[in-house]
Amino acid sequence: MIRMNERTGEVLVAVSICLRATSLLFGKIALRTMGPFLLMGTRFLVAFVVIGLLFRKTLAKATGKEVLHSAVIGLVSVLAIGFELKGLSSTDTSVTAFLEGTVVIMVPVITCILTRTLPGASTVVTGILSLAGVALMTLKGGVPSFSAGELMILFGTFWYAMLVILTDRYAKSDNASVIAVLQMLFIALFAFAGAFMFEEIRIPQGGDEWMSILALALVCSGVGFTLQPIGQKYTTPERAGLISLLNPVTAAILGIVFLGEEITLNKAAGALMIILSIVIPALSDVRKAGRKSRLT
Repeated sequence: MIRMNERTGEVLVAVSICLRATSLLFGKIALRTMGPFLLMGTRFLVAFVVIGLLFRKTLAKATGKEVLHSAVIGLVSVLAIGFELKGLSSTDTSVTAFLEGTVVIMVPVITCILTRTLPGASTVVTGILSLAGVALMTLKGGVPSFSAGELMILFGTFWYAMLVILTDRYAKSDNASVIAVLQMLFIALFAFAGAFMFEEIRIPQGGDEWMSILALALVCSGVGFTLQPIGQKYTTPERAGLISLLNPVTAAILGIVFLGEEITLNKAAGALMIILSIVIPALSDVRKAGRKSRLT
């Protein structure tokens, strides 16, 4: 039996983030023949059935408030994933992954707007770095220019930021396991509704489609989303924030290796700036946590 400690917890977080990073690769493959809503609905329905069976006793104790909150999170998740998949169909996985990394900046900015407070100096500096990185990654003909796909991804990132804020708020009063599992059901329901309105409803066909769906459902949603909260129990949010850098880096490597994507000098420079915008506040939090532990 594995003995859980801080190092083991960090390994679990790292593994879960790498597994979830594969979602862009499998999503890119599935989108060749499937619509984004049908893909999303099928993926999360399979994930809910499998994970729901494991947590059936916990789900039986769900309150009405938790069901409502799960529905809200499910709707916001559909907006986030829907825009992501729509943009991913015409954008490299590496560009998608690093653009989504700007969620680390969007969350504090949106929080400042909602609470009507001024951002700190660290938020301003990292925000400028992040915007510069996005500009370099979208550089076309010497001028920053967003393609339709890149705009879709940034819209999706905004909804991911809203998802982080809502999840943090609901986690203070709800059973996190109930929310984590029930949101999958609502994502599937809302996604199938979108597929019914905008796409052709059909059963997935062929080995590639089913391979991608099962990988997304079981590996990315099931294992990935389950391991991270277990691992984070034994480490700090600051360390987990640093480890989250593995997400865009892993996705970029997978895109280069399996999809033949190219990283230009501009994209590499932009990716570096986005990484710095994530690392700087994370390192600052780690130092603050270290000083606090020494004082106590």
